[in-house]
Amino acid sequence: MDYEFENGRRYHAYKAGHYPLPNDESELDRLDLQHHVITLLLNGELHLAPLENPKRILDIGTGTGLWAIEMADRYPDAIVTGTDLSPVQPTWVPENVRFEIDDVESEWLYKPNSFDYIHSRYMIGAIEDWKAMIHRAYKHCKPGGYFEIQELDPRLGSDDGSVVKSQMHLLYTTKIVEASEKYGKPVPVHNEYKQWIEDAGFVDVKEYFFKIPVNTWPKNKQLKEVGKYQLINYTEGYEGIGIGLFTRMLGWQPTEFQVLLARLRQELKDRTIHAYQPFAVIVGRKPFPSGSRQPTPGSRQDTPASTSGLHGTSDQSSTSSIHERRSIPELNAYGRHGDVGNENAAVVSTDAVPNNAAFKPCRLPTILNPHPPFERI
Repeated sequence: MDYEFENGRRYHAYKAGHYPLPNDESELDRLDLQHHVITLLLNGELHLAPLENPKRILDIGTGTGLWAIEMADRYPDAIVTGTDLSPVQPTWVPENVRFEIDDVESEWLYKPNSFDYIHSRYMIGAIEDWKAMIHRAYKHCKPGGYFEIQELDPRLGSDDGSVVKSQMHLLYTTKIVEASEKYGKPVPVHNEYKQWIEDAGFVDVKEYFFKIPVNTWPKNKQLKEVGKYQLINYTEGYEGIGIGLFTRMLGWQPTEFQVLLARLRQELKDRTIHAYQPFAVIVGRKPFPSGSRQPTPGSRQDTPASTSGLHGTSDQSSTSSIHERRSIPELNAYGRHGDVGNENAAVVSTDAVPNNAAFKPCRLPTILNPHPPFERI
């Protein structure tokens, strides 16, 4: 398939211009690194939906296909289909993986009620109408099946106010959001997705907010590791993420953009800036028709997958304490239960955050084995 080239970067030709990021080797390497960042953040888990022996899985915007390939290995009885605008996926894959060139914003060609699980990750900048996309997911999800969104919010935050020193990074992320809006692909705030998923008809919707540090400033070893790889991700990847949006939509010259990048890369290394970006995971279940009492296909009810690094199994006789059917503790409006809330915690989990609520840090429920709090440097 032909490609298009601009500013020394390669872009997809199918529906050219529909997605503003490149698809060359540098970007593909970055996408694989990004996958590692999120897997590390989630303690090795690929999803938080409570899946059990799913048969059909759809990964929209599959990119390099790494998530789909790992899901196929984890669920060998499932057929995993990954779709993308770019034909950049490998050909040597598990026999239960399928890759298709398709546009998620066009009408899906699958039959309704086809999938036990539909997964969407890092689609910011690619979606014009999030509500329409979520409604398509609802239409094609089986009754009892799950839909999960995992998305970064690029807007920077810090608990101690040190983010104000990150002038170049704040400029970059602000302009990315502005340019995406002009491009017709608005970037949602991290706490907007849940309402849209509920409005589409999904039930038992859970949302979990994580913080991704932008460098190695946390003292916690795991979060420092996350920050180490995120620093590489941004140092090497911010050019590809931004150059198309800055030059096409904001009128910047490539040389102006490169000057910003040079200053930003120096700033990213400053460990006195305790900056992070919210990462949201939202899971919803498609209900059965009224009056139906059928068991949920390919899923476990009410309990999210553990983020302990252990994986589920389809063998019902093989269970561990991590898969005990326990309910999540009831949370208040900011995700706190009792006095467990910690203003410096690394992870937020909440089932009832108002759309206009501030990003409030607290711990995940015990069953999710949360990260320890951020520690000051």
